[in-house]
Amino acid sequence: MLKSNIDSGNPSHDRYFLTLTIPTRRKVVWSLWFITWLGLLAGLFAPQWYDFVVWFSVIHALFFIYLERFNLMAFPVQVRLAYVAWVAIGAYVPLMIWLIWITTIGLAANLSVGYCPLARMLSLLPFNRNEPFSFNLVKRVFLSPPVQGRFSPSQQDFVAK
Repeated sequence: MLKSNIDSGNPSHDRYFLTLTIPTRRKVVWSLWFITWLGLLAGLFAPQWYDFVVWFSVIHALFFIYLERFNLMAFPVQVRLAYVAWVAIGAYVPLMIWLIWITTIGLAANLSVGYCPLARMLSLLPFNRNEPFSFNLVKRVFLSPPVQGRFSPSQQDFVAK
């Protein structure tokens, strides 16, 4: 079974991007997502901007595929490919525009506080997790506080108070 070590921390394995300095990585990643978000905001007023968002997202994904040495199982690549699919469906499939509205809100959360709903959803896929799927895992994935960098669910069990 293919396994993506999302916590491997081994730059020679699947994280070529880790060879860049941390401040540089953060600036590049944040800037790419910010440009995408500006396109989404423009699209709320002029829908032709959604074409820009889709094509910019394709370029963004291809850039990360290159940075990750064409490893499609690298988690940053998975996030970007899923994002391309999400915005393409939202932009081009009739009656699916609500996906664009969701991503506009989700990307704002990512840019402002570092909470990426898409990355959290992808972390639940079998090849991205190291434990069995459970309700507890889903709670930890979606209720863990925002993090800088690669998301990994909290190991604590959330207990209702």
